[in-house]
Amino acid sequence: MFQRLDSIYRSLSAAAILKVKTGDSRGLDSIAANVRMAELQALLHQIGNDIIIQQQSLSQLLNSADLVLPMLQPLEKLSMPVFSRDSIHPLLALQSQNINIANAGVAVVKNENKPDFSGRFFSQRLWGASDPFTGFSVTASFPLFGASAYRSKVKTAQAEVLLQQRQFEYGKQLFNTKQLQMQQEMQRNNSLLSFYEKSGLRQASEIINASTLAYRAGEISFAELSQFLAQAIDIQKNYLEALNTYNQSVIQYNYFINQ
Repeated sequence: MFQRLDSIYRSLSAAAILKVKTGDSRGLDSIAANVRMAELQALLHQIGNDIIIQQQSLSQLLNSADLVLPMLQPLEKLSMPVFSRDSIHPLLALQSQNINIANAGVAVVKNENKPDFSGRFFSQRLWGASDPFTGFSVTASFPLFGASAYRSKVKTAQAEVLLQQRQFEYGKQLFNTKQLQMQQEMQRNNSLLSFYEKSGLRQASEIINASTLAYRAGEISFAELSQFLAQAIDIQKNYLEALNTYNQSVIQYNYFINQ
C-alpha cells in the first residue's frame, strides 16, 4: 500500500513543481508534496527494517541461516473452515490415552493380589544311573498378608482413573468453549471485512482518482487533496488490518477444530 502511495505522491510532487513553475500555484504545494513523499520513504524504510527483524526471528525458529520471505502477492483472505465433529484435537486424544493407561494401571494392581502359578520341567542324569531322571514341578503362591495395602493401591489407581477422566472432560469443555468463541470472533471479523470488500475499497479508489484529477485540473488545492488522500489511505489501511485480524481468527479457529 505504501509503495502505491509513494508512486502517487511522486507523480503529484512532479505536478506541484510544474504548477509552481507555470505560476498556477504557490511554492507551498511543492514543499508539502515533497514533505509527504519524504515521509512515505521513511515509512517504507521502517517497514523494510521490520521485515528483516521478522525474517531473523523466523530463521531462528527454523534453525536456518536463510532469510525467508513470502511470495510477493496481495494478502489473501482465508476461507471460513467447516467444523467436523468427527475430528478430535491431539491434546484431547492424548488425555483420552491417559485414561486408558490409568485403567491399565488398575488392572495391574488387581493382578498383584491374585495367586501366582509357575511350572518347571527338568531332566538330569544321576550318578550310576544309565537313564536320565526327568520330571516337572508346579508351584503355587497365595498372598496371605498385605490385604489393607492392596486395597489402598486399588483405590489409588482408581482415583487416578477418575482424575484423568475429569481432566479429559474439563479439557473437552474448554476446547468446545474456545471453538464457539473463535467461531463468533471469526464471523464478527468477517462482517467488518465485508464492508471494505463491498464498498469501502471501491470508495477509497474513487476518492484517490477523483481528488488527484481535481488537483491536476486546478479545482482543489494541495491541502484539500491531502485531506481526501488521508481519508482514502485510512480506509485502505483499515481494510488490511481487518483482513489480517480475520485471517488470524481463522487460523486460531482451525487450531481448535484440529484442521
